[in-house]
Amino acid sequence: MGYNYRIDDTFLVPTMGNVSTRSRTGCLTCRRRKKKCDERHPICSGCNRNQLPCEWVSNELVSKTRRPRCRRQLAVTQLPHEAQKMVNVFAIPKPGMVQRLLSHFIDHSPRWLSTRTGKRRSDFLQYLLPAVSQNLLVHNCVLMIASADLAKYCRGDVEVRAVAVEYYGKAVSALQGSLNEELTAVAAYNLPGSDYTPLAVLLLCLHECQNFTNSTRIVPHLNAAAALLLRRLHDTPDDLPLRSFLFELFCYYFSLVAFSHGSRLSLSQASAIFSSPIVTQYLQQGNVMGTSQRLFMCIFRISMLAEKVASERQFHDSPARTELTGLAQQLITWQLELPPRTDADIAWLNDAITSELYRLACLIYIKKVLDPALSDDSPPIQALVIAFADNLGHLPPDAPSNNILCWPLVVAGLSAVESTHQRAISIRLGQIYDIWRSDILCQSAAFLRQKWRRDRNPNRCFASASCGEQEKGEDRSTAAVNDILHLQFPVILV
Repeated sequence: MGYNYRIDDTFLVPTMGNVSTRSRTGCLTCRRRKKKCDERHPICSGCNRNQLPCEWVSNELVSKTRRPRCRRQLAVTQLPHEAQKMVNVFAIPKPGMVQRLLSHFIDHSPRWLSTRTGKRRSDFLQYLLPAVSQNLLVHNCVLMIASADLAKYCRGDVEVRAVAVEYYGKAVSALQGSLNEELTAVAAYNLPGSDYTPLAVLLLCLHECQNFTNSTRIVPHLNAAAALLLRRLHDTPDDLPLRSFLFELFCYYFSLVAFSHGSRLSLSQASAIFSSPIVTQYLQQGNVMGTSQRLFMCIFRISMLAEKVASERQFHDSPARTELTGLAQQLITWQLELPPRTDADIAWLNDAITSELYRLACLIYIKKVLDPALSDDSPPIQALVIAFADNLGHLPPDAPSNNILCWPLVVAGLSAVESTHQRAISIRLGQIYDIWRSDILCQSAAFLRQKWRRDRNPNRCFASASCGEQEKGEDRSTAAVNDILHLQFPVILV
């Protein structure tokens, strides 16, 4: 009795029987002769009968796997050149998903990390992508950010959600190892480690902001970044553009988070960084902040001084109050320095309007800190809000600086009393959310709407803190000031 063979997954399995069966995968000789082959091994009946050499394909599965392999190769060749190099650096089990995430990061990261226009929009990728290629920790952080963002657009994609969790775990776990290595290097040689470690920490901050995670995550990350960058303040960097990008990211995140969570941040370490002339030079790169660098430095100083002024309320000539008053005068002077430009290009216009929005928001905040009795509908405050709304109307809905506008929108929104101004601020937050998809924006809009409703119905208690203040007989102006001095935001203002 002879044996026939059949294909079962990856094995050739013998079967009993003498019946000839036609197959699409007969011997090569029968296929060339276009004859029926009974696939008898080692010599089929046709070749044996005609005394012909019986040739067989060594692996019958080659033809089945060739097409998917071609598809994967095509996917790689369609990636940007930088992404192709990154795919080849690390052996990751799901290359198709990795390629998809890297492409998503390259396409969408300018929305999160750049206020530039035109060709400068993606300048930061020139020094960020080499870091991704050379360092597994940064590589995993980028995949973590991309997968978490992609999950917002593909809510039904279980695989994307799974890899988002997977890469977050990988990034946090690897970061712990890198921090331990840095501490060892500092203890042994008194030298800072690679800039890739603080870069990974700041990418984690980006992830927390994009995905509206709890502040208990971003605050420790920012404190770690402050300690890491303080050690790098006076050493010569191997990669100057990357070092500049690190300090710009740090100053951006830290100044805005200090506004609402300052008491939980390492302010002493950050003060040394913000006051350093070296950092001022680093910030000139302007990928994240555009030309608004000095206004972010002001926000950090205002955030630190506001608490001191509040605690020294009985002293009208306190050092903190004097410094804050001087800062307000400086902000007024900066407005006078802005030259009129009738031939302004898009990049200049975007930077100028963004800086003006931040300047006006800073002035609103300072005035309410210095004068607790100043109500929202007072002429000095409303003049600033009107100017804010006017400038906001000149900024295109898809302006590159949208990704850094949440702070001035909320600060100005806290003092907006006219429905037209409230609507303009609320609409802008919605427009940015449609592009950026961070819940920071929709939660900020909800916070403002709640405040506006409370102002329209002063006899109703919308929050327990407000109810307590009303029971104590405090007037509306004091309650309004408390909103801006003791912010209990449901979001991190970035």
